[in-house]
Amino acid sequence: MRTIFARSSFAGFAALALLSPAPALAQPPKAAPPFVTRGMPGPGQAAMKPLVGYWRVKMSLFAALGTPEKPVVSTDVRTNRVFVAGGRFLADETRGTFGGQPYYRRGTLGYSNMDKRYEWVTQDGLNSMMMIYQGAPNSGPHFPAVLYGSFTDQGLLGETSVGKTIRQRTVINILDNDHHRMEIYFTPPGGKERLIDRKEFTRIR
Repeated sequence: MRTIFARSSFAGFAALALLSPAPALAQPPKAAPPFVTRGMPGPGQAAMKPLVGYWRVKMSLFAALGTPEKPVVSTDVRTNRVFVAGGRFLADETRGTFGGQPYYRRGTLGYSNMDKRYEWVTQDGLNSMMMIYQGAPNSGPHFPAVLYGSFTDQGLLGETSVGKTIRQRTVINILDNDHHRMEIYFTPPGGKERLIDRKEFTRIR
């Protein structure tokens, strides 16, 4: 029953994506002050355009439910992304089922014109905190984009990690206009970096 419901939700999700009009890109008003023009969409936002659309997702988890040797995999996940705020940010909504349970993630990808880096913030149906990632200053509007952050573990890496600060790294790699990949890596205190989450996206036309 859960799978049937999920597929119905995906169908509605796809229809909504097709019917929703694309937002017009923001245009600076005449004689706009410099602080306004500095916030207009530019090369960073233009480089994000291949990520727009409706996507089929192959999701692999290498921790918690899975292991590095035997990840848990689901292909019952879909993502929709649209530009918002006049083309400044890319809004991401991902839904489906994973490990027999509903999966949900909402995210916002942006490019800071002033810091010359990508920024990525997500909220999901598992963690009570937001995941916040930032590229290195002056890393520029290029893909693959590499972004860094940290979070206080609630037990994703096991009970011995509860309350510890885990460093994280996200890599967003645009393979072509119809395929891209997102990977999340964790580094526990005193430990080695390891791949935790991989999402492989294929465009649905």
